[in-house]
Amino acid sequence: MKYTLRAIAIRPLKIVSSTLFLASIVVAHAALQEQLPAHPLSVDEAISIGLHHNPQIQSASAGIAAAMATYQALGEIPNFLFGVSQVQGSSSAPSLTGDTRDTILSLSTTVDLSGQRRYQAAGANSTYQANRYQFQETILSLEQQIRDAYWTLVAAQASLSLGEKSVADAQKIYDLTVVQEKVGTSPKGDVIRSSIDLANAKQNLLTAQNSETTALIAFNTLLARPPKSAIKLAGIIDEGAPAMDLDTSNMPSLVDLTRKAIDNRPLLKSSTEQIQSARFAVRQAESARLPDLDISYQRSTVQQVDALSLTLSFPLFDFGSIHHNVRAAQATKKQAESQRAQAELQVTQQVAQAYSDWQSATVAAKSYKKDILDPSSTLFDMANLGYQNGATSILPVIDAESTLRNARVGYINALLAVLKASDELKAAIGISEFLRPHPKG
Repeated sequence: MKYTLRAIAIRPLKIVSSTLFLASIVVAHAALQEQLPAHPLSVDEAISIGLHHNPQIQSASAGIAAAMATYQALGEIPNFLFGVSQVQGSSSAPSLTGDTRDTILSLSTTVDLSGQRRYQAAGANSTYQANRYQFQETILSLEQQIRDAYWTLVAAQASLSLGEKSVADAQKIYDLTVVQEKVGTSPKGDVIRSSIDLANAKQNLLTAQNSETTALIAFNTLLARPPKSAIKLAGIIDEGAPAMDLDTSNMPSLVDLTRKAIDNRPLLKSSTEQIQSARFAVRQAESARLPDLDISYQRSTVQQVDALSLTLSFPLFDFGSIHHNVRAAQATKKQAESQRAQAELQVTQQVAQAYSDWQSATVAAKSYKKDILDPSSTLFDMANLGYQNGATSILPVIDAESTLRNARVGYINALLAVLKASDELKAAIGISEFLRPHPKG
């Protein structure tokens, strides 16, 4: 790539506007108040709160601000140095007038003829852009984490609700068998079998309660809230939830998704800017061999004599320092290029894995409902009907109820896997509503 003065022109005002735009992204999605809304929390509202309060975002924002300040410092006009010298002695002094008693005012600066400062500023600009894209990558990653935590908590709450209902149903069956056993219409074995089923339901409820607590702590942590703060979510995951799109026929090919990820992912854009910064570092190191112009103006306050001196300075001999600095910069550039290639391999692998996970989860969820949940529901209805008509004992009802309970929990987990795989695929591609200027509300 050929570099010219135009290619590395320093534009501090542009960088300020870019930073303000990035800040507006977070602020625009953090319009919610410190307290949670009174209505059940949607997943997008949860992300807004997380992006506003999570320390990851605050840390990344500080990194952008630091990189911007560094670039702005290098992009400004070099400082003019002002000095005052008081000369007083009994012999001729090395002053502007050669007098033994004088006050000399001086003003000096350096003109960047070699280009070192310009290349340094251009490199700082690329570093800022790299931090900016890394900030976007942080938003992308955090959004996926919050979405996963949100749906995990929704699924855990649904499983907990099923667990409570199962305990209540098992308790009713147990009480019924006890009554029937007392009047002699049910054998002792039915009572023992129903008591075992009740104990299993209670154990499953304890597991569901622990899973719900774990999911709640993880979710609140991402939103920077107290770990066990209660929260009501608007999301629903169960067999009665609105139909989820499980159609895989309209999904683009893996090649198209990978190409889209390479174009979209902030991680790759950040790596590209790191290469650009390393290239400017090479040019800066090479420019150390070129001259700079020192301009100095002096004026005597006693004799009203002034002088202007122009000094062209450059290293006459390089004993190795410049040579090794150039080698170090070139090695850093190669490292950045290798890291960019590694990042592209990583993104490609993430897309392929997410695509495979989504396909597998979708197929599993469809087959689970068709082959397990629906037949389990039918089996329970048949067993219950047979028991009510006196055709069977309570044991088939107990077995069918236990089978249906496990099928419902399994289906919740299957739907959760689909949602997580979908979020994983979106993050791998680089899709995020929270990186756009005007997301849909």
